[in-house]
Amino acid sequence: MNAASPFILLFAHLSAIALHELVLRRVEVDHLTLSGIFIFTAVFYLTTQTVGIYDSTVFWGTFWGTLSIWILVYRAFWHPLRRFPGPFAARLSKWWATKQTWGSGFHFHQVEQKLQGKYGDYVRTGPRELSITDPAAIQPLLGFASKVTKGPFYDALEKTLHMNRDKPFHKQRRRIWDNAMKESMSDFAPRVEEFTDQLLNRLRQDDGRPVSLMQYCNYYSYDVMSFLAFGKPMGFIRGEQSENATSIVKAMSDGLGAMSLMSHVPWLMNALGIFMSIAGPMKQWKVWSVRTMKERLALQNPKPDFAGRLIAKTPETPEGLEVLYGESRLIITAGSETTSTALTLAFMQLATHPEYLRAIREEYRSNEATYHCERSLPLLDAVIHESMRLIPSIFLASQRVTPPGGLQVGSVYIPGNMIVQMSSFAMYRDPRNFVQPDEFIPERWTTRPELMLNKNVFNPFSMGPYNCVGRPLAYMELRSVIARVVNEFDVCVPDDFVAERYWERVTSRLTAVPPEQMVRFVKSEI
Repeated sequence: MNAASPFILLFAHLSAIALHELVLRRVEVDHLTLSGIFIFTAVFYLTTQTVGIYDSTVFWGTFWGTLSIWILVYRAFWHPLRRFPGPFAARLSKWWATKQTWGSGFHFHQVEQKLQGKYGDYVRTGPRELSITDPAAIQPLLGFASKVTKGPFYDALEKTLHMNRDKPFHKQRRRIWDNAMKESMSDFAPRVEEFTDQLLNRLRQDDGRPVSLMQYCNYYSYDVMSFLAFGKPMGFIRGEQSENATSIVKAMSDGLGAMSLMSHVPWLMNALGIFMSIAGPMKQWKVWSVRTMKERLALQNPKPDFAGRLIAKTPETPEGLEVLYGESRLIITAGSETTSTALTLAFMQLATHPEYLRAIREEYRSNEATYHCERSLPLLDAVIHESMRLIPSIFLASQRVTPPGGLQVGSVYIPGNMIVQMSSFAMYRDPRNFVQPDEFIPERWTTRPELMLNKNVFNPFSMGPYNCVGRPLAYMELRSVIARVVNEFDVCVPDDFVAERYWERVTSRLTAVPPEQMVRFVKSEI
């Protein structure tokens, strides 16, 4: 049997250590997964040609073994985050978080809440990651003056306003979106009300029969956002949708689970994203959206709308078209899933707290003459806020990376180039921020402000330069649907419905995903 020379073994050990100390500690490589695999394969082949298969295999086996052990030891005992508490396994690999997501039945938001209770406001949840629930960190991490940048999660998939880490690009593109949104607001309100009219007509036709609440909320939100992205709805509310549209929406909803698992290991999502765009549901989604956007681009003298305003400000180049295609998908997926979730959960709160349903009905009727979905109704907005506080539409915490020189938050120093994120669910359920945090009490937003100990932590649409562009539209949809539906209907759950069991089954798959629930919209008698 051949024996590898001591020189080969020594060189393998030293090469592995040098790679870690000189490169991996200093360079973010999450987006280089496929490139790394290709380079290693090529180098392995070349070494087999020069030193032979045996010596090459021994060298690379030793190299990868040494590199793995060195990385694990470094992460466990020498890493800049070593003084921050957290599960020991989380220090070693982000696969810990993936395992927790799967093992908890996609309830990672509850895992984060338990970690906060056990370890405090700064918990190490990954080799270079901190989960933070300290309100003092909100402005340094999310505010307009923040010096942090987006994390590696935003390198995955395609380049859009949301999915990119290029600050100049984001600033330029965000200005276009903000202007388009501002110019389109007067167009949105009547269109939102038209879709609400369609929803009400369908509920009247159902005549109190059991329907899937989540499905109906999906129908509404996807039709609205498809109209904004392409100038035409998918036709779900009226039952005119194509089989292709149905399969695409189902694939996108089903894909949230896989994406929530991969979100903890962005390098994997980045690599697989390339293959997913070649085949499978993502390919189908891309083909459909590109075709539909091309049809929108080909329209002669279309009525001014949000899609048109984005098109007008986007260069007619291959790169510009790719941005438009990606952002058309962003509009639909980001706006539809979140609004649908918020609507579903708000209706479930009203179904289980009918006194607030009746109060909103009374409020709406007393203001019906001046009602407008752009304007606030105090109790209606309070119910919306309280529902989103208890279960935010988005469970995924926004990744940020600290500046090279580190970040000081009060007395806590966070080293540079570390990933930081804030769990909204844990902060919204923290008794230091809200009295009786697990209780549905809309009055905390109106007549009982003493129940709000720290209102500033409530940012369901984020804040700062990366806040949600669609916030005004989302409120218009929520106000229109909730107010006008409860004006006509009571929302009734089955006699054997157990509220606690329902809320326990809400899962975190990037967005909050409510469980399937049949309800009846029964014509109100008052």
